[in-house]
Amino acid sequence: MIAKNIKGKSFKGCVSYVMHEDAELLEAEGVWVETKRDIIRSFAVQRSGRSEIKQPVGHIPLSFSPEDKWRMTNGFMLNLAKEYMQEMGIRNTQYIIVRHHDTANDHLHIVYNRIDNDLKLISVNRDYKRNIKACKKLKDKYGLTYGKGKEKVKREKLNNPDRVKYQIHDAVKLVLPYCKNENELQTLLQRAGIETEFKLRRTTGEIEGISFRYNDIAFKGSQIDRRYSYGNLKKEFEKNRILEEKQAEMAKKEQKIQKEQEQKLQSVQQEKQQKDVSTKPKTDQALTVGGVKLTVEQMQTLRNDGYIFVENMQLKSGEKASAYMFFDDQMKQPFYTREKPDSSVKYGKYEMRLMDKMRIDAGFVTRATVKWYGYGNYAHPYLWKESKSDPDYKESWGNPRIEQKEKIEKIEKNMENLNKNKGRRV
Repeated sequence: MIAKNIKGKSFKGCVSYVMHEDAELLEAEGVWVETKRDIIRSFAVQRSGRSEIKQPVGHIPLSFSPEDKWRMTNGFMLNLAKEYMQEMGIRNTQYIIVRHHDTANDHLHIVYNRIDNDLKLISVNRDYKRNIKACKKLKDKYGLTYGKGKEKVKREKLNNPDRVKYQIHDAVKLVLPYCKNENELQTLLQRAGIETEFKLRRTTGEIEGISFRYNDIAFKGSQIDRRYSYGNLKKEFEKNRILEEKQAEMAKKEQKIQKEQEQKLQSVQQEKQQKDVSTKPKTDQALTVGGVKLTVEQMQTLRNDGYIFVENMQLKSGEKASAYMFFDDQMKQPFYTREKPDSSVKYGKYEMRLMDKMRIDAGFVTRATVKWYGYGNYAHPYLWKESKSDPDYKESWGNPRIEQKEKIEKIEKNMENLNKNKGRRV
């Protein structure tokens, strides 16, 4: 978003320019809009009340970045224009807001009467600084794209010394994020053939200025860009130092967390293996379901979170039936269904396997397999109900059984310490 404040003498010339054939009038205040001539006359009548004012015309072209084009509806642009006018103190006066469609970037024009409705003059003092502040505020408020500035300049069309100026600008911009002091900046720029010179304070010998030289053409840092004055470069050096320290600290924490997670996972796996040995049927142990003896391969499938199809099971009623069979992940309870257990069902906010829904409804903590839209694969959250009668399930991306065990162990440890302290008091 870029705005430019222009003062002028003639409403006729300004209105004629902005109200061309392809222009779109978004809003008008205090003027007749039947024809272009009516608009000009309306401005002129109010302007005549202060004939001594030589530049009564206020004209503000307001343009927006191509990256924001998808957002530029008439309503949004109009809202931006009116908020900008409020920030600039343009109130209680005639104006028109006109949108143009004749260039690649969306833009509009605000034409207003500097002689307001009370015949007072709308001041434009310090409008340059106010304009910068107003644009920044609106860009930050609505998340608009900041202009690229020097990045949009076509280097190949430049001649010296401008060509050298932009070469230095691009080189400093490239290496600055990797510099934590003046020496590092100087060393990296030397590789690009750019010499860095420092101005020292006579009384203390401290650096107070910086300049850059390439092919015998030199510029002060602030001439290249305000960001490259020595004072601003020092601030960047300090930011880079702090950032590097934080990144190093975060890397250490991540390594520590990763190591702890690996140790915890290893401990859980060992515990699970031990539990499997003690609670689950061994591969050489037969399991009979409804008079049907399962094979070793079928048992292995069930332990691996799979399902099997069991035919001709004997029911208590004496009838025979066939169904799909699977267990919860602790192999505590068998489940039966005539539908394929891995068929998809919508349950809560997820689309999951039928077997996962049945486990959850039965009150088991279930590491479900749910469709993860937008990525073309699956996710595995833990889902469960505190009570079978609960209408909704709970969710966690960590194993709640491990978390609950850790919580219990912590409570037991605290109780043990408390008892020890009581014994000492006695």
